[in-house]
Amino acid sequence: MTRQTGGRQGQPLPVCDLRSLSAMPQPVGLLRLKLIGDDQRSTRRNGTMLPWQTCTIGSGLMLHASLELTPDITAMRSEFAALDASLSAEHRTCFGGDGSWTAISLMDRSAPGRSTDRGGSPTPTLNTMPSVRTFLEGFDCTIVACHISRQAPGGTLKWHYDNQALHLTEARLLLPIQVPPEARTYIGHEIVAYPEGVVWTGDFSFPHMVENPSSHQRIVLLIDILSNDWIRGRAPTALSENAHRRAALSGAAQNAWLEWPGRQAAYT
Repeated sequence: MTRQTGGRQGQPLPVCDLRSLSAMPQPVGLLRLKLIGDDQRSTRRNGTMLPWQTCTIGSGLMLHASLELTPDITAMRSEFAALDASLSAEHRTCFGGDGSWTAISLMDRSAPGRSTDRGGSPTPTLNTMPSVRTFLEGFDCTIVACHISRQAPGGTLKWHYDNQALHLTEARLLLPIQVPPEARTYIGHEIVAYPEGVVWTGDFSFPHMVENPSSHQRIVLLIDILSNDWIRGRAPTALSENAHRRAALSGAAQNAWLEWPGRQAAYT
């Protein structure tokens, strides 16, 4: 990977200045997990904050939120259990550095070179999840891809970033189907853990990671869409505001991650 640029005239975005950030007020409740209905935020993992996590402290940016969407989570759990028991290995794929994630595709991305406004192609497996099909049919936006992801017990999806957020061209929605309470996602300086049945999204242009330290698997429906006013209208306005500030800070956070001395060792 290369250093990110996005400033004026192609100048590199600055790496976060930890000295200036150290003077900023810290969020309340540093060591508490952020849950729905809980205003406290956790900002540290094992007592240590990494350089790119500091870029969002004091920024005032909302990094994630639940969406006003109502899936039939009971039906989805039941249908997934039947699918998981019957689907052969060749219809599952693995990704992630430690091989602990598997995916079952319900909608594949269109072939490369096609127009970006073209939606994904349903796979035969989608027919085994009618509750998901019904849920997606209610979307008034282009669905680019959809798959079920599984994180194994003890699995970790290491720090990375994606060009996905409500203020960008594409966004990723997440619907927890089966999630142990210990599983969590780190976005910037925040730790989030949304309960089963709650659709949520985040600004994934900031470095983020996912871990499941429990003894149970984590099952999440991932839906990639083209952002539009319909989906933004189902999230708090603050989650898609301040696009220029988000670009500057996420670029700085990406640079901080790319230039982290321990990154190469951690990913080999």
